[in-house]
Amino acid sequence: MYSTLPLKRLVAWLALPPLGIFVLLAVLMHASQSLSEGWSLANKVLSGWCLFLFVFGSGSQWWRPWRLFWRIPGIQRLLFPDLNGKWKGKTRSNWPSVKAMFNSYEKREKPGHAGPLDQVPLQDDDIELQITASFFRLRVEGKLSNTGGTSHSISAQVNWNDHLERFELGYLYNQNTPTPRQTDEALHLGAAYLILDMEAKTLKGEYWTKRSWRSGLNTAGLLEVARV
Repeated sequence: MYSTLPLKRLVAWLALPPLGIFVLLAVLMHASQSLSEGWSLANKVLSGWCLFLFVFGSGSQWWRPWRLFWRIPGIQRLLFPDLNGKWKGKTRSNWPSVKAMFNSYEKREKPGHAGPLDQVPLQDDDIELQITASFFRLRVEGKLSNTGGTSHSISAQVNWNDHLERFELGYLYNQNTPTPRQTDEALHLGAAYLILDMEAKTLKGEYWTKRSWRSGLNTAGLLEVARV
């Protein structure tokens, strides 16, 4: 989650506190008069600061220090959002269009022109996301209603969009389908890029998959979830 901070702010946030502590202690203890004592003091300050960051920022449970601190109004918008928890919503997939083209090519259905493909209604399915986050770690897990598949993120990152002034969540995931159909596969890659609405507590955006890409069955669509 630290990656959402702009570089200058991140450097200031991580470097200035221990530097200030070191200078203050050096003045009070006159450790700067001795190079060896100054080096020893710097090591102690740095070690103590790293320990503080680990204790303060690690873990995702509600009672973790950083999550308690993040309840202060305005902190999440100023630094980065606490996305921990369960999110439920729907996907709207282009699968009906993909299936129509596939069945026509494979001659499973009589070829015919029923209208523009971009006018075929999207398929709605329920989805549930579980997001686990700390200062140093971010994981997104998903459950799908239509296939019973589960997914877990391979990489995930929250970004601050300076131009639009909003947080955006992007992640790459592996999806496992326990009983894949002929048009599916047991394991495939996918990706999603979602926009966070902090007022409505929703994540909304697009996703796409690599499912059975050689047969042209890789899908894409819309995804919207709300915090439960």
